[in-house]
Amino acid sequence: MTPRRIRVAGVRGDFLVPRGWPTPTDHWIRVNTFWQPPRDWTPLPGLKPAPAGWQFWVPNKTWDLAAAKYYRPLQAWMRASNIAGVACLAALIGATLLHTPILRLAALLFLLIGIICLMVFRLKWRSMTAELLAHATRGAERARNERLAREYQRYLVDAA
Repeated sequence: MTPRRIRVAGVRGDFLVPRGWPTPTDHWIRVNTFWQPPRDWTPLPGLKPAPAGWQFWVPNKTWDLAAAKYYRPLQAWMRASNIAGVACLAALIGATLLHTPILRLAALLFLLIGIICLMVFRLKWRSMTAELLAHATRGAERARNERLAREYQRYLVDAA
């Protein structure tokens, strides 16, 4: 079963709701974006914790737009893959029209180069996304702790 995916406008990640959990409010998602709850944490008493290793957040399209400058170095791999694809197509057309076996071999070579470049792009993109997401998670944890500390300090002042 696919988890419920909650998207809030302007938030760069979608929240994946574990089975049996209530849908969080937009406000909760905004103030806790990319915060990774600790193991066995539940939003309400009596609920089952999320399964071990549960991924609460997944980047969405706004993430890609915001992170575009970080992904820019990877574009060379995508360009190389596209160029190899066009060269493969040109070699195939040439091989068909000219009946030249060397052009068939060139098409195969360009195809392999294109596939390799695309694979390198995807692997590097996944790795970079994981690093950026880990950075966002650490920042969310720090921001949440600071917010909770401020709220507790306000509570102490108000209670006195």
